[in-house]
Amino acid sequence: MSNTSTPKNANNKLPNQQHAVVINEFGTPDVMNYQDGIDIPTVGDNQVLIKVAYAGINPVDYKTRQGKGWGADNIRKDKFDYDKPAILGFDVAGEVISSKSEQFKVGDKVAALNFAGGCYGEYVAIDAKLLAAVPESITLKQAGALPCAGQTALQFVEFADIKKNDHVVMNAPAGGVGQLVIQLLMAKITEDDIKVTVICSPEKYAKLDQLIDKSKLAGWIDYTKDDSFSDLQADVLLDLVGDDAGVRALSLLKSDGHVCVLPSIWVDKLKEAGSDKNLTIEGFAVTPSGQSMARVLQQVADATLKLHIQRSYPLSEVVKAHSELQKGSTFGKIVLEVTA
Repeated sequence: MSNTSTPKNANNKLPNQQHAVVINEFGTPDVMNYQDGIDIPTVGDNQVLIKVAYAGINPVDYKTRQGKGWGADNIRKDKFDYDKPAILGFDVAGEVISSKSEQFKVGDKVAALNFAGGCYGEYVAIDAKLLAAVPESITLKQAGALPCAGQTALQFVEFADIKKNDHVVMNAPAGGVGQLVIQLLMAKITEDDIKVTVICSPEKYAKLDQLIDKSKLAGWIDYTKDDSFSDLQADVLLDLVGDDAGVRALSLLKSDGHVCVLPSIWVDKLKEAGSDKNLTIEGFAVTPSGQSMARVLQQVADATLKLHIQRSYPLSEVVKAHSELQKGSTFGKIVLEVTA
């Protein structure tokens, strides 16, 4: 049976246009334009229409805007090849205003990671299977910051298959994904008696006090000072940076060590650099799902995970938000505020 609904107090009529951030070409932050008069997406079977409250931004957003990776490939194929503009944005939290899903109804507060994009707008249509209800104890601002970073962190740590007593090294522990990964690892220190060493700047190391008990760490490596890293004979490297930073960290591993790298574009470079150590090097990519979304939302609701949001920007100031994120100095997450 269809569960199609319309919003209360809307005279049974949905809006048909919205404000949104569109791009007509790839490039610098200035290619993004905040416009009105943009058509609201049609709701398909087993989808809901969300009135967006917050949209998180992530490195994959600006890389897509630059024309890099799978996100840009999809935009070329589905939009630019037909002279159509694209709406960026993969993270969303907001309220359901129309539903063709039996699982979600009008008025539900939901969050999702939506690799189809479109979240930098006032409305977005999303497959119900990607959605999770937002617990009452979590704000929509928190929920909007969580989808990509939260699901990535959760799945990344599981993908790494860390064993009891392993020594794990990770870089970028204070970034959007890293701040959650490091907390998940701290739980494993207690559960599985692992050791954890972090690689980061003194500034980021100082900020970790807001997230974890640093006395439980096995060590800290200041990459800004140490010309070469000592051989820790570590078992696992969780590389959230890649490129030369990832290559440099390989020296910390024992032979036959395991490397998990995000983004996965750096796998070949790391394999070449670590060929003499017989390392297992695997790239990781998150798989969006409502189940993963629900799990990470619940962990934040239960206070087993803390989420640090550095700053929010109005949707109309998306150029400033992307410019800030690209500096690479953020602690935690940046979100776009779409509706109050």
